[in-house]
Amino acid sequence: MKIQKLIACLSLLGSATCAFSLSASEPMSHMTLQQLCEELPHQATAEQFQAYEQCTKQSGPSQIAQHFAAIYQKTAGKVSLKYIDNTELVLEDFVEDDPARYQSSSLWGCDASQRYCVILQAGWESWRYLLVDRKTKLISELDGAPVFSPDSQLLFAYLDSRISESFSYNIIKLYRLDEAKPTLLMTKNDSNFGVQSAKWLSANSLEAKLQQFAGKDYSRYVDAGTMQVTVEGKEVKVTVENAK
Repeated sequence: MKIQKLIACLSLLGSATCAFSLSASEPMSHMTLQQLCEELPHQATAEQFQAYEQCTKQSGPSQIAQHFAAIYQKTAGKVSLKYIDNTELVLEDFVEDDPARYQSSSLWGCDASQRYCVILQAGWESWRYLLVDRKTKLISELDGAPVFSPDSQLLFAYLDSRISESFSYNIIKLYRLDEAKPTLLMTKNDSNFGVQSAKWLSANSLEAKLQQFAGKDYSRYVDAGTMQVTVEGKEVKVTVENAK
């Protein structure tokens, strides 16, 4: 799959969240590509998806680049992200027509403190999210799309890979962003439903919209309810409310 198709399907494949226009809501304390575009319904029209593509390929990345211009630059062939000590992380792109070597990197976004940033690295038929700690220079690979808590202390990551050709599994993980390195607080892999989108309601409470296949129709998703995640210290409480 080429990068054009990957970015067009980015929310479906990597974050299970689609979008079609820039949100005009109140200013955000942190910013990611996922936040900048409004959620797309399961059964989107061609016009909605076209507008979504414009947002994820042009408007969103442009706004992220402008917002984080002091620490991030993308020029022809490479991406650079400044560490707090003003040294740089540099990632080279390879965008020739070669599936084995193809790689393109871009900034997915950063948390409110801008200590933690996420680089989306896309291959020919693969992608990965790199969590970069700009203070310690530690780089951690995430399994799915990241959502930072408002106070930058927690990170929720999710991936519903059942939409891919393998229809294999989905992943939900929750991390605490400790001083040294991210600490895994929770991991779930449920074959019955996946996460469509997620948002933090407070510093320790998150709500996720769930989705599942429409019967045996593996080309279409329907609403499956919501999941509430609450964190108290090292304890994580998960409550699922099925769709009516």
